[in-house]
Amino acid sequence: MKISKVLDLYKMFSSIESMDDASKATRKLQDFLDVDGVAFVQLSICADNRININQVISSDFGVNDRNIEWSTTYQKNNFQYIDPVITCSLSHRKPFNWKSIPSIIGLDKKQTDFLGIAGEMGLKEGASIGSLNAKQISSELSITSVYGTSLNQEQLAVLELINEVSCKPLSKLVNPIDKLTPRELEVLAWSAEGKSSWEIGIICSISERTVKFHFKNIYQKLGVQNRAQAIVRAIKHDVI
Repeated sequence: MKISKVLDLYKMFSSIESMDDASKATRKLQDFLDVDGVAFVQLSICADNRININQVISSDFGVNDRNIEWSTTYQKNNFQYIDPVITCSLSHRKPFNWKSIPSIIGLDKKQTDFLGIAGEMGLKEGASIGSLNAKQISSELSITSVYGTSLNQEQLAVLELINEVSCKPLSKLVNPIDKLTPRELEVLAWSAEGKSSWEIGIICSISERTVKFHFKNIYQKLGVQNRAQAIVRAIKHDVI
């Protein structure tokens, strides 16, 4: 395995700024690992145990008719709640081959049946690595997967590296937001501390009217309608 090629992959994933960048990097990783497909999946794990699929970026992962059918079935049946890859990624911080899942976590009948159905759809052998980023409101789980073959230890190490470096750039692509000004960040940060518009005005030495003006711009940039939504969105994207 050439270190120079691994470094090239590292640079590509760490500098992702668009979906086009992400697609090119994903294809590069697929070629490097010599696998049938690569997928990056980002999910939100909510406090009430809801699991939301926020984004999927893939290269030859689910492009044939059988896998398109599988993707539809997966979403329709909310399989993210029983998918052993997700369960394993939440509890296991190291990359793993799918064949080893039964030895890592205990599978119930639904999960065993799930693996059987996935295998029939062509997703029988592969590898994954998950990274959990805990937030104040929810946690973000980023999973990098390959399919078509199991990986050796060197390849699993590369998969782990790419998962780690790609989490933040890919997360920003889920719902990109405009950059807030230093004053807008300050106003929003104080709001997250529970301060009122009047209190923020006193702290920042500006009028209450100016504070409300800043919030109007913040709502527009973050695509939200109120302060609570703005705070949640900002925390989710590491803005504050």
